[in-house]
Amino acid sequence: MSPATADETGDAAQPPRLIRFTDLPRHPLDQGRGGAREIWADLDDDLTLRWQLRVVEIKDSTGLLVGPAGTHNLVVGLAGPQVAVRNAETSRVLRRDQVLPVPSSVLHFERPKLRAPGASSLLVLTFAGADAPPEFAIRVVDGGVELRAGTQVVVPLRGLVRLDGAEAAQGSALLLHPAQSHHPPAPGAIIGSAALDPDEATRG
Repeated sequence: MSPATADETGDAAQPPRLIRFTDLPRHPLDQGRGGAREIWADLDDDLTLRWQLRVVEIKDSTGLLVGPAGTHNLVVGLAGPQVAVRNAETSRVLRRDQVLPVPSSVLHFERPKLRAPGASSLLVLTFAGADAPPEFAIRVVDGGVELRAGTQVVVPLRGLVRLDGAEAAQGSALLLHPAQSHHPPAPGAIIGSAALDPDEATRG
């Protein structure tokens, strides 16, 4: 597994782990200028991908990202000029803080030609098993928000998230132990959280 892969030691007291996007290795897109950085990945015992979360930067008017055969994607807008996400059937404009499901392993990105240089940032959650996709929820943190057991990564979209002694802002993420639930104490922040099925939270 990569350095950003979740620790599966079974220690329920494990504190959140801070991941800064700029510290992650950058891999080129399959086509177009830009790159992808893996925030977190989960593999089966035979090293088959279950799901993977990446932050993707698009610098060209078009870009291509290809995942393993049979996988699907959830795409989340982060920052920069709006991007249209296209597959064989549809083309939809992705707005900031919007989760867009793409039932394909191939992602085509398009954005208008810019008068000034700039980049568009996205989150891409790639997963196997279209019948039971992982959850990616976007919510405003308030006193009643709970991150249920099974939540494995939290990405601040706006504001600061402080959780069990760890602090994360935009451009970073917190990796959580999947057997724990958490109550973020930072009202007003907007977060994206990725979670697997609760029944899978304590798998070995």
